[in-house]
Parts: sequence; C-alpha cells; structure tokens
Amino acid sequence: MKFKKIYFLCFIWVVLCVFSNTLHAQGTKIERLINWGYKIVEGDTAKHKKNFLIILPIWGVSPETGWQLGLSSGFVMRLSNDSITRPSLARLNWQFTEFKQLSIRPTFDLFFKQNKYYFKGQFVYNNFNEYFWGIGNKTEDINKEQNEFKQMKLNLRLLKQNIKGLYFGPQVQYEKLYDMKLGPKYINQDIAGLKGFESFGVGAVLVYDNRDEIFYTQKGSYLEVSSLWQNKDLAGQFSFDNYFLDARHFIDLKKKNVLAFQLIANFNNGNIPYRQLSTIGNENYMRGYYNGRYRDKHLYSFQTELRTLIWGPLGAVFFGGFGNVGNTIPDLTSSMKPNYGIGIRGVLLRKDHINFRIDWGFGEGKNKGLYLTLHEAF
Repeated sequence: MKFKKIYFLCFIWVVLCVFSNTLHAQGTKIERLINWGYKIVEGDTAKHKKNFLIILPIWGVSPETGWQLGLSSGFVMRLSNDSITRPSLARLNWQFTEFKQLSIRPTFDLFFKQNKYYFKGQFVYNNFNEYFWGIGNKTEDINKEQNEFKQMKLNLRLLKQNIKGLYFGPQVQYEKLYDMKLGPKYINQDIAGLKGFESFGVGAVLVYDNRDEIFYTQKGSYLEVSSLWQNKDLAGQFSFDNYFLDARHFIDLKKKNVLAFQLIANFNNGNIPYRQLSTIGNENYMRGYYNGRYRDKHLYSFQTELRTLIWGPLGAVFFGGFGNVGNTIPDLTSSMKPNYGIGIRGVLLRKDHINFRIDWGFGEGKNKGLYLTLHEAF
C-alpha cells in the first residue's frame, strides 16, 4: 500500500512537470496577467511598497481537525530603511473545524534596526477536542479516546545579535489548560496534567543564523538551542526542564531549486504535564500524523525537502523523513516512524519570496493530512 502511495505522488509530480511545459507554451499572456497582479500588491518596481497586508483563506484536512476553514492574515513590514534589516511579520490566524474546534493564534516576528534585536511572540487560544491514545511510541488504536479542553498559551523571546548571525536572549512560556472533559478510559488515571494544569517557565535561547533569506532560504544554515526551566515553587503546578534543538541546512541547486534538511530534537526531564510532552505530527514536521498520536518525554525528527520551480510563481516540493518519541533515549530508536509527501507552492510576494503552500503528507498506516498555510515548513 505504501508503494502505491509513492507511485501516485510520483505521478502527480510528472503531471506538474507537464503542466509547467504547457504554461511555458502559453507564455506571454499569462505572464502579463501575473505581473499585473503583482504590481497591484507590491507597487511599481521603481517604487516598491515597504509594507504588505496578505489575507488568505485557511482550508485543509488534517487528522486532528477534519476539514478546517478560517483566515490567515499577515502584515509584512520593515522596521528600518537600511538594506540589512530583515522583514518583520505579524500574523493572525483563526479557524473553525469540522469537529467544532476553534483556534485563534496571533504571532509576530520582529527584526529591529540592522537585526540588532529580534522579538518573537505567539499567543494561542484553543477551544478544542482531540484524541488521546496514552503515552508512548507503541500505543494501540484501541486506547483512542476524545478529550475536550480550553487552552491559553503564551511564548515570548527577546534575542540580541552579539556578533553577526549569533543571537542570544531570554524566553518565557505560560500555558493554562482548563475546562477539561475526559472520557471514561482515562478519567481516573494518574497522568500529569490530564485534568488541567497551569505552568510557567523561563529559559534561554541561542541562535546561529546565516540564511540568505528567512521566508524562502536558498542557502545557509540555522541552528537553535533553547531551554525552559519550570519550578512549581515559583509558579505553576509542575517542575520540569525542557531542552530543544532545531538544525537546518539549505543547498542551492541553482535555477531556484533548493535541497533542504532539518533535524529536530526535544528532551524533557521531571514531572511533565501530558500536553507539554513531545509529540509527532503537525504542519511543519512529521506532516501526515495526527498531532499527539504519539507523545512521550523525548523526540527526534529528521526531514529533507526538494523545492523546485515549476513555472512563474508556481513551485513544488517533495519531502520525506522519519522520527519517533520515547521515554528514554534508547526508546527513540525502537520503532522509527516514516513520513513523506508532496506539496505545491505559490509566490504571494516576490521581493521577500513569501509563499503559500499546500502539502499532502502521509505517515505509517492510515495517517495522512492536507495542510494549507503561509511559508515553507522550515
């Protein structure tokens, strides 16, 4: 069955290539129409707009939401007139899903003059229901049960660039899970945080970043190492430590083709509330898995992605990878879980190469998901 899916994705890739040749044949008229559209959004080449507002519909199908509808609005701006300062982005996503879930997520990534300071923040409000299979990387489908909850979560970090490409600074995280409604299988089990919790943590972040662009990287590397320390004697209800690694590398294959790699590792120690455990599956890594189908203390995930230009503003990607969660480090190698898929890209803003993306991801068994959002997965 897996090979049939791979053959089907290869067939889609061939269709995209044929489609690109057809567009090349049509040529001039379509290109003129596209350039006219960009001119309205971006302004004339000689007088390029400094700020942009992007509004996109959110539509997709994922294992944890069913179909999802909503809006993604992004405001792209430059906080300094020099040529060094990177573009900043403020976003507001809200969506409603087939399973009557509501999610509101404002985020911002702000680069100040000459990238001396970088301020990143995210707030999440979820009125959500999701399936829970228990904890571990070998949980059975028979353990599946739906939980309902409300969630508020805040992440803030302020980083200073000390030398070129090297950032360091503090971060804080607050999360509250409340109004829990549990099914009969887990209501009496002693799982940390399953009946609701409040947590607060502080930590430090170190980032090395020499990417040529942040929205569509063609060459360079990104390395992030972060920590969060939570102590119930200071705030919250739990004491635990979290350590996170995100390493990426990008190879320019010329003609706007890119080969990208990413390794993610997440390690926890202490008494961790269940929803702050490591999980497999989301729109950025291990695409195709239900987010939380497998959860445990530790996580690793590796993925590679080939990004290629089809024609004009259209592109495509083919991605694949593997990962796992585990209670101990040796557990991480006990049952590797694969994922793979294909995606389509469309350039919304040419100057900063901001894309919208549609990804179709597959995992083992019947795990699969369709995602539509802004930006590359990594």
